Amino acid sequence: MIKLWIISSQPLRKSKIRYSISVISRLIRVRLSMMVTFSALTGYILSGSSVSYSFLFLFVGVFLLSAGASVLNQVQEQNYDKLMPRTCKRPIPAGEISGGLAVFPALILILAGAAFLLQNGWTPALLGLLNIVFYNLIYTPLKTKSWLAVLPGAIVGGVPPLIGWTSAGLSMFHPNAIFLFIFVCMWQVPHFWLLMIKYGKEYEKAGFSSISKILSDLQIRRVVFFWGLITSLFLLFLPFFGFRLHLIMVVSLFVTNLFFIRQFYTYLFSERESGTVRKAFILINMYAMIIFILLAINTLVS
Repeated sequence: MIKLWIISSQPLRKSKIRYSISVISRLIRVRLSMMVTFSALTGYILSGSSVSYSFLFLFVGVFLLSAGASVLNQVQEQNYDKLMPRTCKRPIPAGEISGGLAVFPALILILAGAAFLLQNGWTPALLGLLNIVFYNLIYTPLKTKSWLAVLPGAIVGGVPPLIGWTSAGLSMFHPNAIFLFIFVCMWQVPHFWLLMIKYGKEYEKAGFSSISKILSDLQIRRVVFFWGLITSLFLLFLPFFGFRLHLIMVVSLFVTNLFFIRQFYTYLFSERESGTVRKAFILINMYAMIIFILLAINTLVS
């Protein structure tokens, strides 16, 4: 009898483990946290520093901070998340974990992330904690009050490359670091407003302030395209920020920008059927990633 009970309990135990892992991964939003971490690692690589333990501390620290901020954000927005089809299945509104209980892992993740970054110095750790303040205490509450919340939100997106840069022991005021910060801040705006094209009315009904309240769908598309175009053209200023580009990198960046602008325009204006906004969203994310990779390669071969 005992042997049979042990055998039958094993699948149940495994099922509970899988369920717990699923809840945790959705709370910390693994994909988003990895994107933030990738942004920070890019800042480190572009510094030209050799990979050492500081790279590992950066990876773990930023991931934990981003994960903790994500959990805390879901605690803050649990009542809004219940009202939106896009977010109602998140662990807290779905009743898989209580908001009060989720606060504790959020704080542990944030403190652990800051502790890892502290191994790389006070500046990376302070930048990481400051970003939590901007994200959870300024950007998140402001989302219900003004569509301009996107601006502090953009700053939040621009800080991780600075964390990576300073983790390599360099000044955050270096021209290369400033360029990265500005580029990512600019990229964040169309990235966010593309979501408003698709989910703007949903956000409004839930109580968030949305740009769709003051602009039509077509007007938002025009603003998004213009901002994406300006972000793309900003790469022309790379030499003014101290970047020395190999000829093949100049060609690669030029081709990437041409493809991006043409395809971005197509998705926003020429192919107005269902699904093209999602394609534009994926495109602008891939564009930023490719730019980071090209700049990283340029640094590594210099």
